Amino acid sequence: MLGSVATLMHESYLAVYLTDVLHMSHTQIGSLQGAAQLFSKTSGSVSGILADVVTPARMVILGAALTALNKPMYAASGVVAALAGTTACLWWVTFAKIFDRVAKGIREAPSKALIGELAAASGDSPTAAFGLRQSMALLGASAGASVASLALALTSGNYPLTFALSTVPAVLALLLLSAAFGPGSTGGPAAGAKAGTADVEDSSMGRASLGDKAHGLLGVLRPAYWQALLVVAVLYIGRFDATFALLRAKGVLGAGFVPYLVPTVGITQVLLAAPLGLRAKSSVAARNATLLAGIAALVGADLCFAFLPSLPGILAGAFLLGLHMAATHGVSVAMLSSYIPAQPVPGLGRLSGTAWAMTDLLLGGVLAAANLLAGRLNDWTLSRGWGAIGCFLGGASGCSLAMALLALFAWRGELGRDDLLLGVVPPPAPPAPPAAAAATA
Repeated sequence: MLGSVATLMHESYLAVYLTDVLHMSHTQIGSLQGAAQLFSKTSGSVSGILADVVTPARMVILGAALTALNKPMYAASGVVAALAGTTACLWWVTFAKIFDRVAKGIREAPSKALIGELAAASGDSPTAAFGLRQSMALLGASAGASVASLALALTSGNYPLTFALSTVPAVLALLLLSAAFGPGSTGGPAAGAKAGTADVEDSSMGRASLGDKAHGLLGVLRPAYWQALLVVAVLYIGRFDATFALLRAKGVLGAGFVPYLVPTVGITQVLLAAPLGLRAKSSVAARNATLLAGIAALVGADLCFAFLPSLPGILAGAFLLGLHMAATHGVSVAMLSSYIPAQPVPGLGRLSGTAWAMTDLLLGGVLAAANLLAGRLNDWTLSRGWGAIGCFLGGASGCSLAMALLALFAWRGELGRDDLLLGVVPPPAPPAPPAAAAATA
């Protein structure tokens, strides 16, 4: 939650800062966002593998420390611009953005692995655990955007000073994680997870090389995982960075409306994420229906942003975007998690971090391409006088394809089967009839 507060305190206005102050085009912004996502997922792939060696909690703390170190870089952009000029400031902010995403990537895959392991150890559904994670992140995002709006107003539009405040929640997040999982801590709920898997880890740790783990992982992952990954990857083609929605709102309503867009999306997510997550938790059919409805909501949001350039249209798009994120963000991650082994595998050890590393790396490449394509589509429609709507038209097309794939795999593939979820305990066998019981006796 504190990490989301810190991020939104600079991300709420970073797109406006890049276009109005540093004069970046949509294609350049798309390239920056794509590169940042790719670096994030690449660092996440490395940290996920390391998490299987040094434990996920330690990698999460490392990522939080790098995030706290990164936030002052945004604040220094004003000094860089004054001393070295706009071009140098552009390169400085670009480096800060990529550094920020690398730090996020370092903690992202291990945090997913840690949450999956804790959920398995407690006997709860991954959907519930990731739903809680999403709700906390959404509360933080709404708070961060609101603080950014207030800070910008109080500082008379001073972007670097507003960005500087993001350092405070980032440092608090690091202190909280260190207290919960650092040296000398009891480990909180992680202790229970570690105790429950110690025997398996002791018997397998050190036997499997990275190559053995990769080969073993491919053998463990069922077709259901690959089908789920394909659906999410195609969805991510349509789920480009929210920067483009913020720029569309700025172009239609002015920069003053931008900070209100994020809370509109965030409040919708906060209110709907928990009930939708509980519904998705009940069965595979309910999960698939929730995902289909959520993806359809993103199609509606894209159409509102593209064809309703007005206050009601932008607000409707923001509401539908929040509904989409509430219905799909945590649920899609939980869907992937349900097909990834959360417990150590005999002879191979812990594989969840490696699995999430591979997953995040693949999805990172998709997100990088999606943001680059979104920027180019926007500049293409702008050059023809249609406005910055190209990304939304492309996004609606990608989402429609993702819906078709999910429906197909639920009908003819493995995404419609409850019995393939890892960790599902089969129902007890019915009691033997009296004759059989007597014969056995």
